[in-house]
Amino acid sequence: MHTYRQGFSLGFRISRYLVCPVLLSWALVAAADYSYDPDADPAITYQAALQQSALEQKLVLLIFGSDWCPDCRSLNKKLGQAPLAATVEDSFVVAHVDVGNWDKNMAFTEQFGEPVAQGIPSIAIVAPNGSVLYVSEAGEFASARSAELPALDGWFRDMLKQIGEQ
Repeated sequence: MHTYRQGFSLGFRISRYLVCPVLLSWALVAAADYSYDPDADPAITYQAALQQSALEQKLVLLIFGSDWCPDCRSLNKKLGQAPLAATVEDSFVVAHVDVGNWDKNMAFTEQFGEPVAQGIPSIAIVAPNGSVLYVSEAGEFASARSAELPALDGWFRDMLKQIGEQ
């Protein structure tokens, strides 16, 4: 019986180490497609992003929005286009939080201040330890459709420099 328990315990530990990365990668695949999953639990998505950012030594780019929003869709599309795509890939683990029509996941969103009060999409940049480094609370990204890729890339590069100087 003692051997059985040791075997079970070892098996549980091994399966935990195999399952956790699979679940983590699954949660981040949802984030990597740059869309909002209305059924996703933002706390789980956020924790997975924090874990991945610690492993990859990157920051978390948390994006608040919804797929109905043209500016949210535009920002997501631009995140996958050069030159912004390289900046994002090199520096961030991206996670999305669906806020619906300001009627979804708002309690989760409030822990970052008021990022969606002035429009969506909105972002938070978070260190792997959970320290919030930046939150857009003034609607900075709410007109993402009209933002030029080089300007967006420049904004993110400048923000990374500012964060690095802190």
